[in-house]
Amino acid sequence: MSMRQLPFDNLRVLDFGWVWAGAVVGQILGDMGAEVIKVESRRRLDPARQGRPIVGDVPDPEQNPLFHNVNRGKLSTTLDLTHPRSRPLVKRLIEISDILVENMTPEGIEKLSLDYERVKEINPSIIMLSYPVAGSYGPFRNIRGYAPTATSLSGIDSLVGYPGEPALGMGGFYGDPNVGLHGAVSVLSALWHRKKTGEGQYIDLSMWEAAVCTIGEAIMEYTMNGRILGSQGNVSINAAPSGVYPCKGDDKWICIVVKTEEEWNNLCQAMENPSWANEERFSDLYQRVQNQEALNELMSQWTIHYDHYELAESLQQKGVAATPCLNTEDRFLDQRFNERENYVFVEHPVLGSEPVYGIPYKLSETPGQVKERAPLMGEHNDYVFGELLRLSPEEIEKLKQNKVIY
Repeated sequence: MSMRQLPFDNLRVLDFGWVWAGAVVGQILGDMGAEVIKVESRRRLDPARQGRPIVGDVPDPEQNPLFHNVNRGKLSTTLDLTHPRSRPLVKRLIEISDILVENMTPEGIEKLSLDYERVKEINPSIIMLSYPVAGSYGPFRNIRGYAPTATSLSGIDSLVGYPGEPALGMGGFYGDPNVGLHGAVSVLSALWHRKKTGEGQYIDLSMWEAAVCTIGEAIMEYTMNGRILGSQGNVSINAAPSGVYPCKGDDKWICIVVKTEEEWNNLCQAMENPSWANEERFSDLYQRVQNQEALNELMSQWTIHYDHYELAESLQQKGVAATPCLNTEDRFLDQRFNERENYVFVEHPVLGSEPVYGIPYKLSETPGQVKERAPLMGEHNDYVFGELLRLSPEEIEKLKQNKVIY
């Protein structure tokens, strides 16, 4: 893989992040060139390294696809943070780093003497990002949880489902990448501030609050109008038709969204102007929104006769927003996704040629790059402790024997 000059080539990130949420910030900065040192330990494996192996039946910390995606391009060093002799090593790593990232509980980070007040004493210019579930202060500071905890507490889960039915919830782990993206943007802001002033910063980011940021409409609906939004299905107050409609074949669907009168007219032409499209109940956007249930039924009777790919292509050419709904195989094989490098391949020593997700944002001057596969556990111990911290091979070996480097 050819390497290009990247915008963060001169930055070093000390990454204490766990699982998915904790790894995303380092992954984003690493894709933009930063040297990211992931600190982990065999004493307590990152859950992202655990799970069913891809090859064979024996648990193997080198086979988890989640870990391989969110930790690509990082350096792995193994260090038992609970061992007293690890603290001088952590201190020296802090001294040579620009950014420190962690998503432990505040209680846990304080026990390890990694709270910001102590970190700042070691390196005043460092940017430290903490993003536990409920932030570093307040009555819920030590709450433990992961993505579904955040989406539930934030209210997102209450908005996912169908009208008149119990909420279904997100059913996934949206809260993890969401807080990671918020964290990355926060770090970029802090880097800009440091470039202008020379000052480091502490960023206290709550996974819970980052999730709340995604439901502004529901917040304002209650704040301004006193109404609590419930599950809406695919209903929209700004578009009609707006939904997912069945197509020809087994479990094939298309998403169509129409917002303007021009788009509605284009859709009607694509449908060869059926008589029902001229009825008063569909005469303008307001009427179509009010009669979405009936409109969706008529739309479904039309879309069911077409292939989802072919229909989407035809509608797009006529100026109607439409896209086929893709399953996992479809997304992997889709020509447009491949042209945009939604997936890139890396060579992993255990799993061989392996796809990881690409960089979704396309920047003209600083496009970023998936530099390398995810590291094997402790793969870069000699580089980190030898070249960066200048320990002798004998010192490193002794630390390994004493399970400090472990």
